[in-house]
This record gives sequence, C-alpha cells and structure tokens, in this order.
Amino acid sequence: MAATGADAGQKFKIGHVLAKGSQFSEAVRVMNEELERRTAGRYSIEEFPASALGDGKAMLDGVKLGTIDMVMSSSGGALAQFNTTMGILDLMLLFRDEAHVDLVLDGPIGDKLLESFKPLGVVGLAWGENGFRQLTNSVRPIKTPADISGMKIRIAESEIYKKAFESLGAKPFTLPFAQVYPALKNGQAEGQENPITTIVGAKLNEVQSHITLSYHTYAPAVILINADAMGDMSPDDQKALQEAAKLGGKASRKFVRERDAKGLEALKASGITITPTAEFDRAGFEKALAPFYAESSKVFPMDQINAIKNAK
Repeated sequence: MAATGADAGQKFKIGHVLAKGSQFSEAVRVMNEELERRTAGRYSIEEFPASALGDGKAMLDGVKLGTIDMVMSSSGGALAQFNTTMGILDLMLLFRDEAHVDLVLDGPIGDKLLESFKPLGVVGLAWGENGFRQLTNSVRPIKTPADISGMKIRIAESEIYKKAFESLGAKPFTLPFAQVYPALKNGQAEGQENPITTIVGAKLNEVQSHITLSYHTYAPAVILINADAMGDMSPDDQKALQEAAKLGGKASRKFVRERDAKGLEALKASGITITPTAEFDRAGFEKALAPFYAESSKVFPMDQINAIKNAK
C-alpha cells in the first residue's frame, strides 16, 4: 500500500542521492514551502538526502511500490533503467545550451516524457536540473574528436554514455565517484566528465590540467511521486503539489546555473587550461558520433531525437 499523506501525518517523504544543501535540496526546500502555503499546511514534504532511503535504483523502485512517497532522480543509469523512455535525454550533444533545455523540457516534449511514468504507477511532477557535463583531462586540450581518441576517461554508469565515448575512440570506464580523484592522480584515468559544480566541489582540477567547456551531455532531474499517494489528495491539493514541484524544479535550475558560473570563476583562478565552447568542434564531434546515433535510433526513433535537437 502506498504511504499516503494521511498515513504520514500529511507529510510526504522524498529521497535523493545528493547531499543536503545541493541543487536537489534547494528544489525540495522551495517545493515544501510552496506546498505548505498552497494547502494551508495540510501537506508538507520531509527531505531524506544523501541516499538515506537507499541508492538511486532502490528509491525509484520504492516510489513505484509505494514504500517511498517521492524521489528526485537525475537522468543517467538508474533512471533510464527504471523508465527506458528517459534514456533519450542521455544522448550526447542532444542539447545546445540552457535555453534549449528549458524550451524542450517546459514544452510538449517534456510533458510527454513526464507522462511516460504513468504506466509504472508513478506521476512525473516536474523537471529539475543536475547540469551540463564538461570534459577534463591531464593530457591535452580537447577540441576535436582526434584529441579524445585513446584517452582513458572515467564516465558515469550509463551504457549510453559508454557507447558515445567509444564512438569517439576514447576508452571509457566506470568507477565509483569517491575513487575518481585518486584514479586521476595516479593515472588510472586520464580524464573524466562532470558538471563544473561537481568538478570544483570535488577539487578534480587539482589532478587535471585541462577542461573543455563542451556541454556534451545534459543531466536533467525529475521529481516523482507514487500515483496512489497523489490519488489520495483532493484535485485542488494535487494541483497545488504540481505547481509547487514545478517551482522547486525551477529553483534547482537557478541554483545549478549560478553555482556553475561561480565554479567557472574558481577554475579560472586555479590556473587550469580552459578550452572555451567556441573552440570545441561540435560539428566534428556530431559527425564522429553518427554511428552512435544510428545505433541509438533503434531504441529512440530518429524523429524524436531530431525533434529535441532541432527545437527552437
């Protein structure tokens, strides 16, 4: 049985994998404030950060089963496994910039992707953000596909990420995040890819000499609730929850983008060599990724991929 608002004293439990004070925390904070205000205190949200309710997969399964009320989950391994439709968002060079992201996710395409959770017994409430991923390494500036060929790059645990980097001729491998710094320091990994905020927060620039502002993969986040838990709310309270979640999602985007801007200034001050976006041969990378997109189109129809890539 789903844990309803009434069962939990009208308090929904939400879990996520990031630390307290992260972009996901900011989303939960704003969402809770808005929900309490809009329902005159009838509903509130209690945060369980840093995988307190289990890892990403466990929390997604918990929301599906109703043992957890809500989860905020980023795209990548666990979410794409939970809902294969979401895998399309993991494709490399799918999004141009933040404005493109907002246009897609806040429009009909984003709404349709949220609706794809319904058959799983879960309601997709809103989109949040984890951020654009950038390339760092200790070998050379990465401007063209040839620059990445043969490079040992640590990637997130995603089969889609793996196939993309292999198409570029790199040697991608997965490793728990806690082991990334020492792996870069001892040469087990020559490069890695993460949002600027993560790179600065984990001090990866101390063991990397180059960063390319590649914006090669975007990681959205989604706020989900068990369908039965939401179904127990009145229509007005359901609307209040959806509105609160959308504001929470927007707060996470604002948080990430402001923190990335500050992080970039910190990187400039650190002395790492920065290759700007203008020097990243995006067209060359897109051409090199043609086999990857051809294979991906067997899972995600090319018209859907192009609808996202060409949205204006």
